[in-house]
Amino acid sequence: MSGVSVDVAAVAVVTAGSVEAVAAPVPDRPAGWWRAWRDRFGLAEVCGTLAAVAGFATGYAQAGSLLAAAALATICEAVGFYGWIAVKTGAAARRATAHLGGWRRLAAGAWHAVREQLASCAVAETVDGFLVRPGCVAGAAWLLRPLPGGVWLGFAVGKAAADLAWYGLEASARRSVRIVRESVTTRPVRDHENVQA
Repeated sequence: MSGVSVDVAAVAVVTAGSVEAVAAPVPDRPAGWWRAWRDRFGLAEVCGTLAAVAGFATGYAQAGSLLAAAALATICEAVGFYGWIAVKTGAAARRATAHLGGWRRLAAGAWHAVREQLASCAVAETVDGFLVRPGCVAGAAWLLRPLPGGVWLGFAVGKAAADLAWYGLEASARRSVRIVRESVTTRPVRDHENVQA
């Protein structure tokens, strides 16, 4: 069979019994961002949310304070979220450094973890953990407390608002890290060392 067959993901050229596959760019699908998010953060978000609910319930039951509950929810969410991220990133670093041994493997694994996850999450988590998340959760819970179940509704609304802020900061930082990693930064117009006075 002779001819050309075209697929969305790849182009296969078939000639007289031999097949050659040529990679073609896959167009961005609208659901592509969802898959990427789910693969990177899906289970971590579930772990973090469950820990945040437990922390909020414990803090509110023990202290009766929305601020204490929001602070404990923030701490518990960070532990749950980054606990899973650490497990996932550690496994990826282990696979990426399988060819090394000893201290070189440990150092390369740590660098892999910093480069792949922590560099983009550090800025977002700093702003989120100290200001945005406790403020959103406590503020929304306080505003909605007159409603039936308002404290828990406020917790959910505040967490959703804080998550939107966190993911916006994280995406911006991830984009910046990628630009720096690919060395696609703007260069100065002139070389200031060779400028004549």
